[in-house]
Amino acid sequence: MNSGLKKIYINLSLAIMLLFNVIGVAFAQENQDLEKAELRKKYQTEFIELYDQKLYLQSLRPAKEIVELTKEIFGENTYRLITPLNNLGSVYYMIEEYELAQEIFKECIQLIELNRNIISPELSSPLYGIALTLNQFGQYEDAIKVLDRALRVNHVNNGLYNLDQIKIHDSLTESYVGVRDVEKANHHQSFQVFISKKYYGIDNPQVDESLNKLANWYKRTGQVYSEREIHKELLNRQESRMNGDIASLIETYKNLSFSHRREGIDIFQSVNPLKDAIEVIDLMENPDLNLKFEVLLDLGDTYISFGRIQSARKAYLECWMLINDDQTMRETIEDRFSEPVRVRNVQIPKTYPLPPIGEEIGETIPGSIALKYDVDINGQTINIEVIESTPEDIIDNEAIKVINKVVYRPKYIEAEPQLTEGLNIRHEYNVRLLDIEEERIEETDAETIEKDSDMPLENPIS
Repeated sequence: MNSGLKKIYINLSLAIMLLFNVIGVAFAQENQDLEKAELRKKYQTEFIELYDQKLYLQSLRPAKEIVELTKEIFGENTYRLITPLNNLGSVYYMIEEYELAQEIFKECIQLIELNRNIISPELSSPLYGIALTLNQFGQYEDAIKVLDRALRVNHVNNGLYNLDQIKIHDSLTESYVGVRDVEKANHHQSFQVFISKKYYGIDNPQVDESLNKLANWYKRTGQVYSEREIHKELLNRQESRMNGDIASLIETYKNLSFSHRREGIDIFQSVNPLKDAIEVIDLMENPDLNLKFEVLLDLGDTYISFGRIQSARKAYLECWMLINDDQTMRETIEDRFSEPVRVRNVQIPKTYPLPPIGEEIGETIPGSIALKYDVDINGQTINIEVIESTPEDIIDNEAIKVINKVVYRPKYIEAEPQLTEGLNIRHEYNVRLLDIEEERIEETDAETIEKDSDMPLENPIS
């Protein structure tokens, strides 16, 4: 073999050896990646099981492992990190590590913008996550800006009337509550009804769910008239259906009644929906006695809250008479009448003395009061005593007045009302220092004037 051929042979051999080495390394790397992929899949299964069981702290480890393995297999900037980062951010949020959650969600957003674009539908989830953390920190203005962007991304990708945007509107509601803008908070709740009507159709029963949600929002925020109007709309929808859900209809009657009862103004507007509900139940082919019991209980509570003791007793007696129709109801009825239940609740102030309207609360110190009282057979509170008060004699008289206004459904045994003794309540509140200091100054001045008035004048003639 001449030297030229020999050289070619040597070079070819080296090339083949190098090729085999490269192939070997590639196969080894591929095997390693396959092992990591299997491990990643195992962690994903573990994470989903733990997270679905709400074992958030335990789900943190697999969530972090998934992120690290994804980076090792696919690289630091891969789009495949989007879901793992979202999951990890969600876990941090659920275990109340809000700063860490915010960092992960921000990393996820940067990754989406790098791999996708600034209006990618995948942005909605991490934007929503960041907004939740901002709400937790009380940074409501910043949360509103982030949620507005999330809503725009949602609308661009899914249209104006998709259901995925509902949670964004709910969070915007909470943010606007935080900045005390009730009008905009109302908008984001009422708009959900509009979405539901557009998505399902105006007459679709599934719209009722969004109406109930709106009514609960108005109830939560004390907008009684608006709440009542929603209940009326619901009632019209439900009454117009030939084969509607009777339980839902009865619940609407009860809610409408309670919206009047809360105001404590018109007893007839409060009891009439309940009477209509009983009529509907009685017209059923097989009347639902459990539904009837709940309505009769509400009727008795409504009467007693307005001071109509005899009418309340009659309604409560009808509850007990249901046992004659169905003995299986005895346990439920006895349980519901086993102890006094508040039917008209009046709250002891959370700050006392109360500041004038428009005035800041100012500096406060913690205070507490404990009271003991009895409930008579008419549901009235009697024998009210202060058993502990710190500081002393600050809120005592006010607390006694409040407890005196509270009305109970009395305890019943075998359809007979009973006296209940020794109920206790403990209330913690903030004591306004400014008012206490002013009261002490006034008391000191009064004592000084009284002492001075008993002393003779130095020169009565001059």
